[in-house]
Amino acid sequence: PVVWRKAEFAFEKETMQPQNLTFGVFGPELLDGPGGVLFGLIKNTDKWIRPSFLGQTGYNSFCVDLRQESPQLVLSKQSMIQDDDYIPLVRDLNRRYRAPVVHYCAIVSGFVVNGLPLKLDKKTPTYVIFDTGLSGMAVSEELYEGRNLQARKNREHSLWGEVSVAFETKAGNEVKLSAVKPITTPLGKDTPWTRMKGNLIVLGLAFLDGTAMTIDVDDDKVQFTK
Repeated sequence: PVVWRKAEFAFEKETMQPQNLTFGVFGPELLDGPGGVLFGLIKNTDKWIRPSFLGQTGYNSFCVDLRQESPQLVLSKQSMIQDDDYIPLVRDLNRRYRAPVVHYCAIVSGFVVNGLPLKLDKKTPTYVIFDTGLSGMAVSEELYEGRNLQARKNREHSLWGEVSVAFETKAGNEVKLSAVKPITTPLGKDTPWTRMKGNLIVLGLAFLDGTAMTIDVDDDKVQFTK
């Protein structure tokens, strides 16, 4: 399915010195035809797994800008977030629950579907992973079943019609990411981290479209700009 290769890479050969990078390649069993190359935007990983793309290149910040017809990816070795109006990122999934990589993960302050707030467990946080490789949304089994019961009780026509996820910034402001009828799947009972307590939501492109997502990896910050 996936084989690992090492080769020279540079964004611009005329202005940058190529580096020898390790990266994954899809085999023909997974993709009929020429396969594909895996780079990804995760930087920090546990030592026992393959190195990440960003971890090998030395970039500390990046911005995925989906506000225009032609999306852009900007990489920087300096911090790109210059104020306090950012959402703090947490490393709980890696440090507490032994996820092998440090996901770009934040704690939710509110989760509303079809205008109805979904009750979140106050004792344990609800985590959100921001994932540009996902089209819609994936949610933990408990959250999916809770939403299903709520929709049936209220006789709603759409299970995941209008979805809004809220976060609190360091400056005390609220940021909402929304989507209409995002493709939503349950993560299942066998989550990647069996010791995990609380709910997990993975937000994909349906929520990021029309925004610029800037992440300062080393400083654990994410900022959304319309």
